[in-house]
Amino acid sequence: MRKLLALLVAMIMVAAVTSLSHAEETKVLFGFEKDAQGWEIPEWALEQEDHVAKSVEQSKDFASEGQGSLKVMAAFPGKVWTSSLVEDFEYFDWTPYKAISVDIYIPKEAPVGLKAKIVLTVGESWKFTEMARSVALVPGQWVTVTANLLPGSEDWKRTVVDDNFRKDVRKVAVRVESNKKPEYSGPIYIDNFTVTKA
Repeated sequence: MRKLLALLVAMIMVAAVTSLSHAEETKVLFGFEKDAQGWEIPEWALEQEDHVAKSVEQSKDFASEGQGSLKVMAAFPGKVWTSSLVEDFEYFDWTPYKAISVDIYIPKEAPVGLKAKIVLTVGESWKFTEMARSVALVPGQWVTVTANLLPGSEDWKRTVVDDNFRKDVRKVAVRVESNKKPEYSGPIYIDNFTVTKA
């Protein structure tokens, strides 16, 4: 019995160390605890009819980590493809990292059908690079959107992912899309934008 107890204690300690090291591998880039951390609706999007984000601010309504998140008010009209895009203009070298993730929440009364993806602007040519797939948002639940940054990743549209790709990231953006449906006017919450070590 004593041996079994010792083994059980050892297993719990290993599990604790493993979860601790996992937590250390992930770095929160944007947690939106005090402010919007530079995130905004780009000027070009404000001039486009198919871009429907109206305002962006820090909020304490909902959070997937901590107390705050980024609240984006959007008005998707339905019937045509539209998107809500917010971005941060900042230089990043993500060479040590293998993945990026962001948590997105829409209220439980929001309709089903909205999808989200991460968009990066990379390199000297400022190449607009979006994820190859969109992730369905679930009303009333936080949904994590994740993309692989490792060389050879197929998570990015029409892009060869290599070390040059991840060492010169110039903008990060989150885009929520309505492809003809649904129609939705209301908030979208973004939180816990992280990178995970390779």
